[in-house]
Amino acid sequence: MCIGATYVYAQQYTINANITGFKDGTKFFLHDLESQTDIDSAVIANNKLTFTGKLPYNPESVWFCAFSNNQFYYTNLFIGKGKLTVTGDIADFPFYLKITGSADQDIYTILNNKTKAYYKQRNVLVNEVMALKGDSVEKSEKIWRTISGLDSACDAIRKQFIKENLNSYAALNELNYLRSKYSRDTLQQMYNLLKPLYKQSKYGQRIATYLKIGDILKKGDTYADFEALDKDGKSHKISDIKGKYILLDFSETGCGPCILSLKDLRDIKQQYADKITIITFSGDAGKDTWLYGLNRDKPDWLSLWDGKGRYGKTILKYGITGYPTFCIINPDGKIVSLSTGFGDQGSLENSVKQILNK
Repeated sequence: MCIGATYVYAQQYTINANITGFKDGTKFFLHDLESQTDIDSAVIANNKLTFTGKLPYNPESVWFCAFSNNQFYYTNLFIGKGKLTVTGDIADFPFYLKITGSADQDIYTILNNKTKAYYKQRNVLVNEVMALKGDSVEKSEKIWRTISGLDSACDAIRKQFIKENLNSYAALNELNYLRSKYSRDTLQQMYNLLKPLYKQSKYGQRIATYLKIGDILKKGDTYADFEALDKDGKSHKISDIKGKYILLDFSETGCGPCILSLKDLRDIKQQYADKITIITFSGDAGKDTWLYGLNRDKPDWLSLWDGKGRYGKTILKYGITGYPTFCIINPDGKIVSLSTGFGDQGSLENSVKQILNK
């Protein structure tokens, strides 16, 4: 197949797993986090299961996961051409399974071995803070400061891993996640050091796109126009809207706070339709996932999708790092508000009301 000027070939993968502790008949999945879809499944019998299939191109980071006794088990795999062997016990999820057999996975395992103790401690602390009651603010803040320290330590390890293994799919995958933590000059220098094979990979192309878009938009900037499709396949641009405010709602189908914000969006649509136009832009990579969300939420305003997920030009240019993100553009084309997250019911509506009444 051909994507632009880059030629890529299907990657045949095989995964053989020998995992103790799960009941026969437990269904395991290979879950693609980017497209939010299960790309393969297999049922365990006598502690064994096998996946075989093809990836459209470069090796992928996926979850090898299952539900058992109402608990979710997962580990990260970096699958591509060749065979992987996964061995261990149910207690070894997510960080302590033995995974061998692939050069790409072997490189990824280097990083996992250096960070797993930090992530294990982080998971314990997150569970601890989630169990706290509302009057434990001081203790909660202390735990989150510890978590932040763990995250910083992991980021430093990941950066060193990228430096030492730059020309690998695993390192480029990490570089895409951490790209905002590098200056553009540094990122350009790293991109220049990539061999052609890796520049042409989807990971390399994403770095190139990020470098190409220029500065990330902020409050006070003129908006960046974009083109995306509605559910019927019709193309729309935000420059088509004249003389009104625009509320860009950057959202994902699986985002809980995005779902909570729908009531505010409906109230805004009902009360201020003459002054402001709402457009939801989906960060979903998979079309089926996006359409499922539309069918579930039934927004009565324009919802658009470009199929590029978190690595598309629009998401990158608007600096979207979390969902929901709300961007308000005035009739002169200036960004007057840019915020991530959703608080209490009515908070978004109040923010819009204040802007419209200025």
